[in-house]
Amino acid sequence: MTRFLIAKQLPTKSNELLIAPLSNLDLKPKRGAGQSVLHSLDSISAGALGRLIKQRGFKPKAGESLTADLGQKGLPGRIVLLGWKEKGESEFERVEEYRKLGSSLFSQAQRTKASTVVLVASDLDLSKEENLSALIEGVELTGYRFNKYKSTKEPGFAVKQVTIVTSAKVSRDGIARGTVLAVATSLARDLINTPPIDCTPSFLVKHAREVARRGKLKIQVWDRKALARMGAGGLIGVSMGSAEGAYLVKLTYRPKKSTKRVVSLVGKGVTFDSGGLSIKTGDGMMTMKCDMSGAAAVIAAMSAIAQLKPDCEVRGYIPTCENMIGPSALRPGDVIRMLNKKTVEVLNTDAEGRLILADALSMASKDGCDEVIDIATLTGACVTALGSDYAGILGNSSRIVRDIIKAGEVSGEPFWELPLVKGYASQIKSPVADLKNIGSRSKGGGTILGALFLKEFIGETPVWAHLDIAGPAFVDGANGYITAGGVGFGVRTLVRYLLRGKE
Repeated sequence: MTRFLIAKQLPTKSNELLIAPLSNLDLKPKRGAGQSVLHSLDSISAGALGRLIKQRGFKPKAGESLTADLGQKGLPGRIVLLGWKEKGESEFERVEEYRKLGSSLFSQAQRTKASTVVLVASDLDLSKEENLSALIEGVELTGYRFNKYKSTKEPGFAVKQVTIVTSAKVSRDGIARGTVLAVATSLARDLINTPPIDCTPSFLVKHAREVARRGKLKIQVWDRKALARMGAGGLIGVSMGSAEGAYLVKLTYRPKKSTKRVVSLVGKGVTFDSGGLSIKTGDGMMTMKCDMSGAAAVIAAMSAIAQLKPDCEVRGYIPTCENMIGPSALRPGDVIRMLNKKTVEVLNTDAEGRLILADALSMASKDGCDEVIDIATLTGACVTALGSDYAGILGNSSRIVRDIIKAGEVSGEPFWELPLVKGYASQIKSPVADLKNIGSRSKGGGTILGALFLKEFIGETPVWAHLDIAGPAFVDGANGYITAGGVGFGVRTLVRYLLRGKE
């Protein structure tokens, strides 16, 4: 990880790279307020920097940059001036500029092979903790690489130290939070990117145990035999076609001070989804190692929660199994009995995520909590509706929906609310069981129907939100701090939502 330092003045020791985001070209001294950083650099270089700016016609506009190799004593080996302006009408856009700046810092350091960087933050507002945290996240996440399975590993590049020069009052909590959130997001990415031959249900259990050990969290694990005794028909049914077992994991964080607020997180953990007997196409199956992205988000969020310590009790539930085609696999038309005793007619074995989430939600409801949030790569319909950048959110409380959207804006993880249309619930009523796991294809609304199905299993829980991350959970190509493959979407949003009482 990168070491981040705060300094009031330019360091006297030599560094390999200096980056100065600028909103204006102030080469003159400020009356009564000392010299601008740019004027200081120009003075040290005996005017060479100013002449280069004029010669190149550099303007401090977004997207514009100038690289100077001045070589003068007392200056870094290389100086990069970046056009900068905190822009955007929404908070998402404004905070995201800092995350992108962190990503740009890493890229400039990598391009120049500089492991130590000075960031001149004169024109940045780092007094806001969310901006500083976003900057840290941008640096760290852009450096993420997953090369575990490459036989020839190229040496990875790392920024060892960043010195942030600013006169503003900066909270070191912002640095700590940004670092913790980046590490947690990277953990989720590692889990998602691990191929399903290795990332099995027992693999997720192993990592949940490790998170519990390091964070001193309580952990409980139920295997297939225990789940069968409990009557967890969703988990047992979906896993019947697989040689791998099914598990339900519960992680618990309790704050030192007593609290009345208990929040449960539930993450879908299908480590590979073939679609079962309602088999997917070859193309549709290629990225189905990411169908446990919700579970990865919950495991990673719990690792961050253990360090950042919100003032509420948090319980993480991870139902995990494979959805495969075997001699005992569920058949379309089968009826299963769920943990809360409701019966479900399974008309499509590829609508399996809601079945395992239902059992976990039933347990969370039985355990008792004030709020429950489930997160899952649940429906292709959500991708059709919102594309690959936005996640869908539905819930029974306008307050929790609003607060999660707000946490997502600050985290660079956008959500869009979809309506929980009560009238659609008739589509998931079965003539032979209490419910069926799909509605009518001709009527559409698949994401809403998935949420309505889950709502049947939250019991008396007063506040609930469902996050459908099917679109942004996994991407083909890198874009700044979002690297190709597993994104770790939702980790930072969940943690920021839980920390809102401490801010």
